[in-house]
Amino acid sequence: MAASDFDLDEPLSFDVVARTVGTRRSLVVRLAQQGLIETVAGDEEANEPRVPRRMVIQLRRMQRLRRDLGVNFAGAAVILDLVGRIEQLNRELAIMKGRLWED
Repeated sequence: MAASDFDLDEPLSFDVVARTVGTRRSLVVRLAQQGLIETVAGDEEANEPRVPRRMVIQLRRMQRLRRDLGVNFAGAAVILDLVGRIEQLNRELAIMKGRLWED
């Protein structure tokens, strides 16, 4: 199954995220309350916010940083944000270099 087979914005409940990642629901709730993982509004039936599917990937990366490097979740969130920004800048730089070679 390719990554394109999934809707990365599909909203998931805290329970589903916790089971998928292999952690406690209370941890997912706490990280969402602290703003360390993104949430979206739930539907009328759900009385709590939902978590976009792509946050499962983010949470797994945060857990890996915590486990392998001893970084706390807040530090892991900052690291992942900075890595994302660097990757975006590298993409923009590659585009700009491509334009220079075309001229």
